[in-house]
Amino acid sequence: MWRFTADPVRLLIIDARALAPFALWIAHMREWTFILAIIGVLFFSVLAWLGLTLPVAVRMLRVILCGPVRPRLPSWKKRDYA
Repeated sequence: MWRFTADPVRLLIIDARALAPFALWIAHMREWTFILAIIGVLFFSVLAWLGLTLPVAVRMLRVILCGPVRPRLPSWKKRDYA
């Protein structure tokens, strides 16, 4: 009975979180919001197909842009022990 409770919710074959941009379209039904909702659904569907959530994808993008080195403190806050 509780076997599939940790699985993501799906509506047909699309992850339910990917349908969130359609809330924007429901609130403001215009052609540009419909196109924006379709692009959002495609983006979130690709992320779900890759097995990623949005926070994980943002972290991966940050690593690609900034590199894997994460200093503990910024350079202007480091103490000089000399």
